Amino acid sequence: MQKHLFVINPVAGKKDRSGIIKKAIERMLLIEPYDIAITTGVGNATEIVKESLASLPSNYFLRIYSCGGDGTLSEIIDGVYRSKSKNCAVGAIPIGSGNDFIKYFINIPAEKFRSLPDMVKGRIETCDIITVKDSKNEQERVCVNIVSAGFDAAVAKGMKKYKHLPLVSGSAAYNLSVIECVISKMRHKFSLVADGIEIKDVNSEYLFAICANGSYYGGGFKASPISDIRDGLMDFIRIKPVSRFAFATLIGAFKRGEHLVKMKKFVTHALCKELKILSDKEIDVNIDGEIIPMMNPTISILPNEINLILPE
Repeated sequence: MQKHLFVINPVAGKKDRSGIIKKAIERMLLIEPYDIAITTGVGNATEIVKESLASLPSNYFLRIYSCGGDGTLSEIIDGVYRSKSKNCAVGAIPIGSGNDFIKYFINIPAEKFRSLPDMVKGRIETCDIITVKDSKNEQERVCVNIVSAGFDAAVAKGMKKYKHLPLVSGSAAYNLSVIECVISKMRHKFSLVADGIEIKDVNSEYLFAICANGSYYGGGFKASPISDIRDGLMDFIRIKPVSRFAFATLIGAFKRGEHLVKMKKFVTHALCKELKILSDKEIDVNIDGEIIPMMNPTISILPNEINLILPE
C-alpha cells in the first residue's frame, strides 16, 4: 500500500502558495490515502516527517513531497534519515526562491517537478546524502546538495537579508551578497584533511572549500559540474585566495560551471568520502543554505541513503 504526504512551506518563495497547492492536490482525486501538512517554522518539516513515519503501518510505503525550497527539502531528508526508515521516498516540488538541487537533473524540465500528477506517478531512484558533524558537541546535520566553508558560507549568510526583498530573485540575492563579501571576506584560514590525508596548501588559506553531492547552489551557480549523486563520493573543490581582479573572472566561470577547466591555477578538484575542516575557532558552515557555526566539522557521504522521487 502507498500513502502520500505533501509537506508545504507557506513562506517559501515570495508569497504563500499553500492554498493553491491544497486545491491542486484535491483536484487530483487521489485514490490512495494522503495527508497535507503546513509547516509552522524552521525545523517543523523534520518533525512532521518523523511523526508520519513513526505512525506509518508496516505494510505502507510513504511518498513524501517537499513543497518548498531547498531548505524544506533538506529538513525533510533530515527527518527521513533520523527515522532510519526505508519505507519512504522524497520528491521536490519547487516553490521556493532557490530550488537549486533539482537543477542537477539537466534532462528533466523544472515544469515536470512542479507538476503534481507527474510527481505522484514519478519513479524512484536511490540518492547519496551528506552528513556534517560538529566535533565540539557531536551535533549532526544532514543535507542532499552542497556543504561549503569560507567566502561561500559568508555569502550564503549575507544572502538571507537580501532574498526576501521585493523583486529580488534567489540569484540576485546571491549576487548582492557576493559584492558585499568581496570587500572584506576574501581569505579564510583552516586546514583540510581528506580521507585521512592532510592537504598541504600554502598558509592553509582559501577563498572557500566545497563538498558537493549535487551540482548547483546559490541561486543557479554551477559549483560542481561533474557531480554524481549515486557514486558514493563527494566532489571536493577548494579555491585559493585570489585578487579582486581575478575574482571577477573566477566568479563568471564558477557561475557557468567552467572553473574546473578554465581556472586550474586557483581551483583544485578531487573526490573523497570524508573531509575534516580544522580551525582554532568556530567557522560558519553552509549546509544546503543554512549557516551553522561549527568547531572542526567532519563532512561525510552516505551512499544510497534515501529514495528519491523523480517526475514521470
